[in-house]
Amino acid sequence: MNPILSPFKFLDPFTLADRNVFFGRDNEINQLYSLVFKTPLLLIYGVSGTGKTSLIQCGLASKFDGTDWLPLWIRRQSNINDALTQAIDKAMPGNSTTGNQDIVIKIKQLYQHYLRPIYLIFDQFEELFIFGKQDEQEIFIKQIKAILDAGLSCTILLSLREEYLGQLYPFEKHIPQLFNFRLRIEAMDTAHVNEVLTQSFSKFNITVEPPPEERNQQIIDNISSAKSGIALPYLQVYLDMLYREDFAKAYPSSNNTPDNWLTLTFTKDEISEFGTIDKVLDKFLNEQEERIQSQLIAQDAQAKPDAIKEILDGFV
Repeated sequence: MNPILSPFKFLDPFTLADRNVFFGRDNEINQLYSLVFKTPLLLIYGVSGTGKTSLIQCGLASKFDGTDWLPLWIRRQSNINDALTQAIDKAMPGNSTTGNQDIVIKIKQLYQHYLRPIYLIFDQFEELFIFGKQDEQEIFIKQIKAILDAGLSCTILLSLREEYLGQLYPFEKHIPQLFNFRLRIEAMDTAHVNEVLTQSFSKFNITVEPPPEERNQQIIDNISSAKSGIALPYLQVYLDMLYREDFAKAYPSSNNTPDNWLTLTFTKDEISEFGTIDKVLDKFLNEQEERIQSQLIAQDAQAKPDAIKEILDGFV
């Protein structure tokens, strides 16, 4: 039987395709959309797990018509300057390469072809400081300064974890306006998590045992462990695994389709038995350990029966 299809994202970020099921971030989306028209350089930061990538890829993207902007999504990979060149080359008509042309000329060519404002979106920008060397950083800042000085129809978004914000201060002497416009993404509070739960359940044909407010709070308590703010990856992992477990019980011989989510009900006892996020993550880790160990033994009968556990223990 195929794996159970879940409507929840687990650890995947939301993209434009998910715009109709991206809830709880309307204020941040509107702030971000407003800011990108006020500055050619914007910092977006927050602690890990606040949903920065989803906010940009889904929330901001949903505010634009397809012809209003040309977004280039850039991750460092092995070198951020190479990644920038590759993103531009990929966007060029016919995927024509731009070679060693000046970055300003490349972006001018893109604009002349598409006649749309260009958005350079650097996701997980902290990777430049974690993995990048000094010369890579210096080349990058020269390129960004050149783009800004040229006054191009180009907006640069740098999205990073806030603990790396201080790493940008040496760049400020080259780009004095670096910190002028920034948006901090906060952990989602209880009211907005309630909104996510209520609207998601309605969208995905899920009901909860009455009263719904108590069931929502029960889920929130299980995820937050009485702490303020909800880590969105935890929320998505929890809902995904709760959904799969409940679906397996309700429909042992069936599966979903994205256009026809079968009805499910989350009860008080089911949520209580499912447990806290710590228990859920432990269960997930154990399942993955067993799955990988089985695959390993299938490929090599001589593999140690606890090989994966030993590897994980080594990381710990």
